[in-house]
Amino acid sequence: MTNPSKPRISSHDVARKAGVSQSTVSLVLNGRSDVRIPESTRQRVLEAARELNYARNAAARALVTGKTHRIGVLPIHPRCFLDHGSYYGNLITGIIAGALRFNYNLLLHSAFHPNWRDTYEDILSGSADGVLLIGRPPRDELTLALLEARYPTVCISYHPDASEYHSVDCDNITGGYLAAQHLLELGHRHLLYDDSDDPDYSWIQERRQGILRALEDAGLDASHLLSFGGPVARTGQLLKVLRADKNAPTALLFNDEVGAKGVAEALPNYGFRVPEDVSILNFNSTAISAHARPPLTSIGQPLGDIGEGAVEMLIGIVEGHDVPYGTRRFPMHLDIRASTAPAPTPDPSPINGRGEIRG
Repeated sequence: MTNPSKPRISSHDVARKAGVSQSTVSLVLNGRSDVRIPESTRQRVLEAARELNYARNAAARALVTGKTHRIGVLPIHPRCFLDHGSYYGNLITGIIAGALRFNYNLLLHSAFHPNWRDTYEDILSGSADGVLLIGRPPRDELTLALLEARYPTVCISYHPDASEYHSVDCDNITGGYLAAQHLLELGHRHLLYDDSDDPDYSWIQERRQGILRALEDAGLDASHLLSFGGPVARTGQLLKVLRADKNAPTALLFNDEVGAKGVAEALPNYGFRVPEDVSILNFNSTAISAHARPPLTSIGQPLGDIGEGAVEMLIGIVEGHDVPYGTRRFPMHLDIRASTAPAPTPDPSPINGRGEIRG
């Protein structure tokens, strides 16, 4: 059976109906204001286009204007928008808001390429005018290659090891400081910071700087901050640290909301009450933290503002504006919930609060 659909209407068809040249049609439909066209001619072209139901070919328009009016979005992994709940959901809401404000379309790079060079070629294919990269490592080869190629690129929630780059992030150092300050004010003196993700990530390093600065201001040295070097899912390691006879941490700080929620809800099964025995604090403060059991005290970042700010920065670059290099920072804030409480008072009895004989 033959396809009954009509052939696509072209700009040549519009030109014939309007009685003008194809170049005139192109100038009118692309909104060119630098060429004077009589108003009667412009209206004749627009009327012909309406009567023929003409739709401009995006690829052809891009060849003429050099712009697709699209920006790409590339998460650290294609499944991030599915697996990490509120963080990426809130961030993409801000990105969409920015795209709507500037009347741009979004192109989500959802295909997984094991080789970063394939992703690089995909981005440079001309399908978009620039790209937003989310949460990649500082020495990420893809990021550095795009910067070297001078392709319009904005990094979200990280900054690369490069002298010239554009990024949007929260004020991680102040966020780390607020987290530690809150716990220190509650009387905690031994903290555990989960840096089980690659510790070279910029946000992990910056939050650590803030935590150490808060300890220093409280007259405490770096020995009061332990690092958790393995995945939080390895419960045995965490329990061993918490059951240490000397200087066991009474407060845990997590970068990952999902991990923090899992630990908070699992610890009671091993005799640790949250927050009576161990306080838990994490970063991001989305619905994941608010709906955990118990609700998690968290350092929040304005993810919607970050997403919208990244779009604004990228479109400024695409449109040739003078956008300063560096990172635009958004403030973080402390949301106090039920997972933090004053540090437990040391028990002088030979039996600790978990039914174990002290060594």
